Amino acid sequence: MAKVLVIEDDKSMNDILVSTLTDDGHDVRSVFTGEESVDLCRESEFDLVITDVRLPGMDGVETIAELKSIQPKLRCIVITGYASEDTPVRAIRLKVDDYLFKPFSLLYFLQSVTRVLDREKERKSKLALFGKLFARFGLSMGDDQEQKLEDLVSCRQEAFQGLFVGTRSGFLSQYTANEIYTSLESLEGKFRKVLNSSHASSGVIRELRNKYADVHDRLALLEIGAVEDTTLRPILTVEEFAPLYDAIKKSDISFGDLLYAPLLRKTPDSRFETLGELLQLKRKLWPSTAGG
Repeated sequence: MAKVLVIEDDKSMNDILVSTLTDDGHDVRSVFTGEESVDLCRESEFDLVITDVRLPGMDGVETIAELKSIQPKLRCIVITGYASEDTPVRAIRLKVDDYLFKPFSLLYFLQSVTRVLDREKERKSKLALFGKLFARFGLSMGDDQEQKLEDLVSCRQEAFQGLFVGTRSGFLSQYTANEIYTSLESLEGKFRKVLNSSHASSGVIRELRNKYADVHDRLALLEIGAVEDTTLRPILTVEEFAPLYDAIKKSDISFGDLLYAPLLRKTPDSRFETLGELLQLKRKLWPSTAGG
């Protein structure tokens, strides 16, 4: 059970979201304006806030900025019924966890809520699975290593989060998302090397951290429909990248799955052996590499 705050000015929609979340076992409070939510968050802590974009007074994204200044670890889902040129990029800057378009099914809504709330549990589950895969490469990867490089890991996750939310919100075209993915995959080899090194220099770690930050900043500065940097061409064809792009948009994969997409793409099927769950995920994201 999680403590969830719903911000929705349409009473019928507010009631539907509250009853759906309550029936799912969550402790739910709701308000109709951003200002009310700020007052409430000064009194009580929440695990998750779900807000409509269009609200009287402060809009939903402005509200999230205020709430995160009060509760920095608050997880956030934005819902909207219209396309906006600036809302997705503002959500990326604030590191929003998910972005849903109305109308959506209640099942789709609850899947988003569950994935956002269970992200840490999912991360540890995926880490254990990939730990077995890494062992076959003579590598190791555990919580202790991630904690030592917490700032670098955080910057990498923020960059991937920008790609995730940018795709979910429709802000990134498939071509632009492919370019961003190209930037991220190009850094993965260095990231794995640093993560598995006991003596990586602070300069190397700082340089890699800055490169991940640059990717996130680049996303946060894009204008919708903007032409991307032509010096960085996508490494994947439209046919190769489309399954990953579509899986993100349709909620077929989670943010945690996306974090491991580069590794899955480059790992031969033979390496998975008894790791059927990972092989199934690879074939969902990268069907063109089947057997490779």
